[in-house]
Amino acid sequence: VLFDLDGTLADTVPLIAQHISDTLNAHGIACTPRDVYPLIGRPIVDAMNELHEFASDGARMESVIVEYRAALHEAVNAAGTELVLPGVRAMLRELREAGFGVGVVTAKGGPQAEHLLTITELRDLVDVLVSTDDVDRGKPAPDSALLGMERLGAVAAETWYVGDAMSDMEMALAAGMRAMGITTGAATREELAGAGAEVVVDAAAQVTDLIVG
Repeated sequence: VLFDLDGTLADTVPLIAQHISDTLNAHGIACTPRDVYPLIGRPIVDAMNELHEFASDGARMESVIVEYRAALHEAVNAAGTELVLPGVRAMLRELREAGFGVGVVTAKGGPQAEHLLTITELRDLVDVLVSTDDVDRGKPAPDSALLGMERLGAVAAETWYVGDAMSDMEMALAAGMRAMGITTGAATREELAGAGAEVVVDAAAQVTDLIVG
């Protein structure tokens, strides 16, 4: 079983939306948290280019990303284990106890993903971590999901990908996986279903029920 991270295992979607919005505003770029939600789950460079036409001003975009990541890092440190969504720790333990390999495939950069998993004390419950830094093409391209399955030794048709964003569902389908949406993050039930989710759940406990039985 492969999972998204932000909005699926950790309740970070509101923090991400707020800090991206605040950082862009500080640079004179109009943005609200609601503008960010549809882009959560995609690599940060792609999201920034959707929110503002940086054109050839790569240095300005890099400055915005660095400031945003620093602000989010502080917010994650302040919240710590409180960011773990209800039932997630038990879900991961139960899946592993049932013999399932567990991986995280995220649009975050590698250091940011490692930090979030460590600060929330979830790292030891995850066998494999794939970040955007590990592939040439991030979500919704299938590259990171395919790499996650390769590292787990998993077969696409027998592997679930669980995520809260439309890009998660799109990536899972492109990789030939079974797509499960969860409504704890960026997208609504209707949006997840429309993006191709085979099933949509509302809580971590339902993931275990469906997969383990």
